[in-house]
Amino acid sequence: MTPAKPRYLLDVNVVLDYLQQRQPWYLDAKALFLAERQEKVDLYIAANSVATLHYLIRKHDTKKKALAKIQVLLQRLRLADVGAGAIVRALKLDLEDLEDGIQAGAALEAGIPVLVTRDPRDFGRIEALQILSPEIAAAALNLLSRP
Repeated sequence: MTPAKPRYLLDVNVVLDYLQQRQPWYLDAKALFLAERQEKVDLYIAANSVATLHYLIRKHDTKKKALAKIQVLLQRLRLADVGAGAIVRALKLDLEDLEDGIQAGAALEAGIPVLVTRDPRDFGRIEALQILSPEIAAAALNLLSRP
């Protein structure tokens, strides 16, 4: 029996680092997307992050290019639902930024054990959710793939 692939929920900042090739973080974000392409990991974003990503991409691109990037992104990433359960969890987490709380709540509701972010302090300590930097998350995947 093949072990289940790891499941990571990506913070918006990690996705933007990849899409916009933002330095010095691009290579770590790219490594995660490469691992997804190699079927080493299932990558998710919170469903509400689609609107946030579109808004932020539109600051640098045309509407047409922004929508095209979102469509390509959604071919690669899975969506973690943001329903009432995720919102209630987000409110109970009482993080400084509600958007971060909703991402964490979506991960918890979907049973995704790892949230990958460049800003781990924004998430604090959340029971049942491991908060990793892109560098550590990518390194963990490389270790997992070794015989």
